[in-house]
Amino acid sequence: MSRRHFFRQIGALAAVPLAGSLLTACAEDPNTGPVEVKWDRDPCERCNMVLSDRHYAAQIRDPQRVPHKFDDFGDAIIFMKEKGWPEDQIEFWVTDYKTGLWINAFKARYFGGKMTPMGYGLGATTIPNPGDMSYEEAKQNVLARGK
Repeated sequence: MSRRHFFRQIGALAAVPLAGSLLTACAEDPNTGPVEVKWDRDPCERCNMVLSDRHYAAQIRDPQRVPHKFDDFGDAIIFMKEKGWPEDQIEFWVTDYKTGLWINAFKARYFGGKMTPMGYGLGATTIPNPGDMSYEEAKQNVLARGK
C-alpha cells in the first residue's frame, strides 16, 4: 500500500464520524420549545405567506410534538380550532411584539391596534398593562372575527 493511499483511507475514516455527528446535531429536535424560523423563507401553515415579521409570529407544537409555524397569532388560533387540538396537549408560543423573542402564548398579555401580517391586530408581551387582554380574551377576539 502506498503512503498516499494510506493517508486517503485514514482521512476518509476520520471524516465519517465527524459527518455523522454533524448530521445528528442538525437533526436533533428536543420535541419541546419553539424551533428555529428561517425568516423570509418558512411559510405560514395556514395561509402560506412567508414568516417575515419577527414581532407577530407564532408556533404551535401539536399533540404529537410536531412544530407548526404561523405569521400571525390569529392564524395560529384559527388553525388550532380547525384541527381540534386540546390546549392542554399542545405548546404554543408567540413572539414579543417589542423584542421579537419567543414567549409562552398562554401566559402572554395581548394588545389590540397593531399592524399584523394577517390583520388580526394583536401583539403579545409579557408585561401587563392597562387595557391588555389575557390569552383567553385574545383568542375569543380572533374567533369572533372569523376568517
